[in-house]
Formats: sequence, structure tokens, C-alpha cells
Amino acid sequence: MNSFWSHTFWYLLLGVATLIQVIYTLYHSENRFRTFAFYLSLVGFPLYFETFIMIFLNAYEYSPKIIQNPKLDPFNDVLAGNLFSQFGVASSSLLLTVRRKPFYWYVVISFIYSMVEVLFVFLDIYRHYWWRTWMTFIALLLFFAISKWMYSHLVRGVRSSYFKIYMILGMFPICTILFLWGVLDLFGYMQFTTTLFPSQPRISRYGLYQVFTLVSYLLVIWGFFRKHWIWRIVSITLVGTLIYFGYRGHLLIFREGYFVPIGISMIFWMYFSVWFLDTLYGRRQQKL
Repeated sequence: MNSFWSHTFWYLLLGVATLIQVIYTLYHSENRFRTFAFYLSLVGFPLYFETFIMIFLNAYEYSPKIIQNPKLDPFNDVLAGNLFSQFGVASSSLLLTVRRKPFYWYVVISFIYSMVEVLFVFLDIYRHYWWRTWMTFIALLLFFAISKWMYSHLVRGVRSSYFKIYMILGMFPICTILFLWGVLDLFGYMQFTTTLFPSQPRISRYGLYQVFTLVSYLLVIWGFFRKHWIWRIVSITLVGTLIYFGYRGHLLIFREGYFVPIGISMIFWMYFSVWFLDTLYGRRQQKL
């Protein structure tokens, strides 16, 4: 309970603020399904960026004290804290963009998040290494500006090539985070090896995460949007082959006896994620 009030509580407050912003924006949105799909894409944008600088460049570290299972890598708790942060900034970006707030709102919200960061550092529930708060302020201004550009293209009927980028971004929260990490990894059904780079186990594990998911998502999206069904079978076969060789090369570690059902569920969830995002965006009704 001590760690709850000193650490977890503050992240939960951030989570509540995130939920309020998303609900408010959806309530005032003309197309709630598309707006929610756009939110998922916005979440993926900072997740790709911050996962890279946090894991590979050791920029900072979160400490929400949420995942405290001694059988799990303690870094999973850092990742959990990162989710509160990125879902939060994406919810603010969604509100600013969909509600068409003027630029000074970008500055105010960026400043508020910067002050929250200062508070978290003071409370010792978030730690800087080489990253600094002024970088957060500038990064948020850029993120809000890019989000505005993305939304303006979306409402005009985004081109097909751009749309696939929206899909890849949106698959990060609903496939990588929700299923691959949140279900398979944390419950020990499938994990990436930490021995590819023996001196850098964290980079080994999450580097494989990034490469595997990006290649798999590109294959799945390519197959899904092809007109002839044969290409979907080809893409499924290619992703299955990728999973198989990862398993045989000991890069993907499956719980004993679970390779086939987990491998099939991974492919199914990837295709479901594409279908889910495509349905929310209403792409088939848009002029791409």
C-alpha cells in the first residue's frame, strides 16, 4: 500500500485524466468511430518514438510500481509507466486536434505536461538520464502539430499509402501492447529471447519486438488490402513462416506445447487488428 500512494496513485490520476479527455472528445466528435481509430494511431506514434529512446537510448525510466511480480523482468513495470504517459499525451493531442484548438492551447498543454514531468521527477516516480524537461516541451509541440496535419489529411480522405501508416501506428496499442506484450509476454506464453546480444539482453528482447512486429504488420496489411483472396493466404503463410523460423532459431520462446495454438492466435490477432482499425476508420466508405 505504501508504493500505491507514493507511486501508483499518481499514474492512475494521469490515467483518469486520459480517460476524461478521450470521452469528452468522442462525445463532441461528428464521427466517433473514426475519432477513436485516430486516437489509436496517435497512441502508436509516441509509443514508437518513446520506446526507442527509452529502451535503446536509455533516456529515462518510469516507476509506477504496478507490475511487481518477482518472476517477471522488472523492466515490465517501466513499460507500464510508459503506457500511462503515451496514452495521456495522445488523448490531449486528440482533443486539441479534433476540437480544432488554436496554437496557444498547444503551448499551454505542453507546459502542463512538462510541469507534471517535473512533479514526477520530484516524487522520484520518474527518472531522467540524459533526457530533459525542455525536450519534452518541444517534442509535445511537434507531436501536436503533426497530429493536426494527420487529422486534416484524414478528414479530406487520406491517400491509400498514408492510410497504411495510420494502420501500422494503430496496431501498436491493440496488437503489440494489448496482445503480444499484455497477454502472451506477461503470462509467459511467448517471449522474445534476451540472448541475441548477450551483453545487452534488453536490446535483444525489444529489438526483436520492433523488427518482428514491423515486418509482420507490413505483411498483414499488404495482404489484407489486396483485392484477390490468394494474397491474404500468401501473407498469412509469410507471417507463419516468420514465426516458425523465429521459433526454430530460438528467437521466439514459446511455452512448451503451445507453439501451434499461440502462433495461430498471433496471426489471427494481427488480422483482427487490421480489420478492426479498417472498420473504425470506415475506409471502405472513404474516397482514398
